[in-house]
Amino acid sequence: MVDLERILDLATPWCLHVAATLRIPEHIAAGQADITDLAAAAGCDQDALRRHPHARGILVDLPGTVARASQIIESFGTGGRMAVEGQSFFDPLPAGADLYLLKSVLNDWPDEPTVAILRRCAEAGLPTAAIAILGGVSADEAPRSLGIDMLVAGGKTSTLTQFTQLARQAGLDVIAARTQASGRFVVECRPARHAPPP
Repeated sequence: MVDLERILDLATPWCLHVAATLRIPEHIAAGQADITDLAAAAGCDQDALRRHPHARGILVDLPGTVARASQIIESFGTGGRMAVEGQSFFDPLPAGADLYLLKSVLNDWPDEPTVAILRRCAEAGLPTAAIAILGGVSADEAPRSLGIDMLVAGGKTSTLTQFTQLARQAGLDVIAARTQASGRFVVECRPARHAPPP
């Protein structure tokens, strides 16, 4: 089994963003499978492209969204490594993953639904699972902003201190948080040793 603990840290969400920006899946689909050729096509350092071919993922979102995503995944030829699940974040999540990535999810929700979503991650993950949060949490000292998603859906961006309390209610401990080079604030949580009852 691949050692996901070593490769899936706070840098991983940023790496996924970079891979998408460099259009790595498209270059692979076009036949650039060799690392040297792939790096030349993407205009990047070949050492940065060293692949974790055993890693697998599941995209969870509402049925309409995953239907569109499924077509894109298949068009890149990555269907064997990526599955989709059309469901709500409030339903039980696919169990046994090493990493749960919530990107632009929590900013849509106020406190109570945020705790419910986080609790689903804590319930589904392995005891050592990482839960990475991009969006919906900001550094304590960051200026507060109000987005259209917050006005329409009643969501919010919590400070790290506020989020830490919500995570604890869901049975998670915040273990790391920092601003990435992209400017995005990323928080990593792990299941608490003594999780509270649901």
